[in-house]
Amino acid sequence: MMRITATAIACVLSTSALAAELDCSTVRVIVPYPAGGAADVGARLLGDYAAAKLGKTFVIENKAGASGNIGTELVVGSAKDGCTLLVNSNVLASFPYSFGKLRFDPFKDLVVLSAIGTAPTFIVTANKSIVELKDLQEWSRKSPDGLSYGSTGYGLLAHLAVEEIAARTGAKFMHVPYRGGGQATTDMISGRLDFGSFAAGTVLPFILQKQIKVVTVVQPGRSVLAPDVRTTAEQGIPDIDASLPFMFFAPGGTPAPVVARLSAVLNEAAEKPEISAKLLQLGYEPLRIDPAEGANIFRETADHWAPVIKRLGIKIE
Repeated sequence: MMRITATAIACVLSTSALAAELDCSTVRVIVPYPAGGAADVGARLLGDYAAAKLGKTFVIENKAGASGNIGTELVVGSAKDGCTLLVNSNVLASFPYSFGKLRFDPFKDLVVLSAIGTAPTFIVTANKSIVELKDLQEWSRKSPDGLSYGSTGYGLLAHLAVEEIAARTGAKFMHVPYRGGGQATTDMISGRLDFGSFAAGTVLPFILQKQIKVVTVVQPGRSVLAPDVRTTAEQGIPDIDASLPFMFFAPGGTPAPVVARLSAVLNEAAEKPEISAKLLQLGYEPLRIDPAEGANIFRETADHWAPVIKRLGIKIE
């Protein structure tokens, strides 16, 4: 799934797309995560460009809570006019399987516009003796209570990835959910937490400062953010992909010309060298998609993780 796509831009640069105008002066972009994170900053970078291009005001609103569902529900219930957008990841495609009472259908109630980029999932540790996954497995066997690991949420892909690794290898790992990567990283550095599983942007500053290191990247291909680190597939655990394409969405049913116009402008923004360089610094691998490719990513995510969620008995209320 984590390919760098060569988007068929021609299909979104049609005459109807170029002519489409938004029937509002202000576009609300809902980011269902706290301010200051990679999703928030990425949304602002692309939103600023789109605002200038479209002659609109783009306002970023942070509506965190309930694994992002509070902000997502706000967008799903908004007018289908392209004036209220969402920034979220492909994790939404797993929610019908993990949430007992989900009040929206991500496949029907949202349409993908474009991508900010792909955030790979890194498994990281501050333990200097741990180099690769086999070392974590061996360490867990020597520890009577197993190893503790952190993630930013129960049932999210970073958590599911480690549980799947444990199931396949027989390692004993104990999950400790955190609200963010900062406190988890502090706990890793101090030795209160053995390792963690996080989106790259969450822990990239600590990696660059050599306070923690990447043990593996949970996706089929290597990451440009850690090109020397072997993937889970290279370390003997194939067919596991916890990478997170962060995307712009509009409510399902938004007119096709409006979808095409927004898709074209946001893709154009992400391709600007000065913006793409900043996105890389935030922990995003390049990814350019159109709505059809976004829908494919959703289907692939659901197909990949639904059986794992069922097998692990993940239930979120």
